[in-house]
Amino acid sequence: MRASAARANARARGAIDARGTRRRRRREGGGGGARASARRRAGAIGTRATAGEGAGETRGSDEDADAAREARREARRRTGGRGETRGDGASASGTRAGDEEGEDARAANEKWMEILKEESARDPEIAALLEGANGDPKAVEAKIRERFEQKKAKIYQERSGSTVPTLVRFREVNPFNCWIWVESHNAIAEMEKPLFEEVFKAWFVLGKLGGFNSYNMQAGENFDSVSFMDYSMEQAHEFSTDTSSHVFHEMSEVEYKAEWARVWVDLGTADEMAFDVLINSLIQFSREYFGLKQVIVGGVNEDWTTEGSEYGDVDLMVDETFGRGPRGRLGSSR
Repeated sequence: MRASAARANARARGAIDARGTRRRRRREGGGGGARASARRRAGAIGTRATAGEGAGETRGSDEDADAAREARREARRRTGGRGETRGDGASASGTRAGDEEGEDARAANEKWMEILKEESARDPEIAALLEGANGDPKAVEAKIRERFEQKKAKIYQERSGSTVPTLVRFREVNPFNCWIWVESHNAIAEMEKPLFEEVFKAWFVLGKLGGFNSYNMQAGENFDSVSFMDYSMEQAHEFSTDTSSHVFHEMSEVEYKAEWARVWVDLGTADEMAFDVLINSLIQFSREYFGLKQVIVGGVNEDWTTEGSEYGDVDLMVDETFGRGPRGRLGSSR
């Protein structure tokens, strides 16, 4: 009877321990599953060992060993499964983050394309970028990169000016029939010609607008104090009549031959200060962009004849109206 009571008490204690273990595992929310399983197995082993006190020590030892191995396998299985669960969760989280980034990128591209479409109505270059792209931002970006590669050489071109002073020489000068010769240190390249020509075009525009009028240089005459100076409109208009407007009459296109360039000009009624403005501009141009060896005003170039040129053949008879010379070529009238 006593043995039976002892075994009954042992089974009761084992059952209570097992229930306690299960409650702790539920409270922990499944955390430490391997350890809880091991404890549960250990409790079961203790229950079986107590209940089988009369069954012999050998069988209890075998059962303990089997239970321990099973507990270890259970722990490994649960640990591996939980790791996979965490891995799957991280993967899912990464996928969601990637989707959000993709949405942001698509929204940015759509906004970018919307802005380009609005600007294309005012900018022909942007319209050319959108043409044939079918609204694809990548296609537009490819066009931009291609255009940049084509213009990169000009954009990053370093200044190639010369520190050698430019020589200036005057030969026989006729303001109505004047050749201006410019020699560079090297042959003038095609990419350098447009910039060089802009100097003469700007000079001619100023002359055509009467900018070279030495009779009205009020700011220059008051160079020491131009602040709040009284500007005389009477003086400004005194020499700006129809017969004395101080304007250029004509200029040829720039012509090139190896290291040489030349321009023919009819200064008209403009003053000779126009030469000073041009020479100052060419000297600075030589320093900044490409070196000019010399500038020659007037005369002829023995190595480059002007015979046969459509410019320079003018009648030098005195013009009574202008007092300096006519505005036409031989054999023609204006």
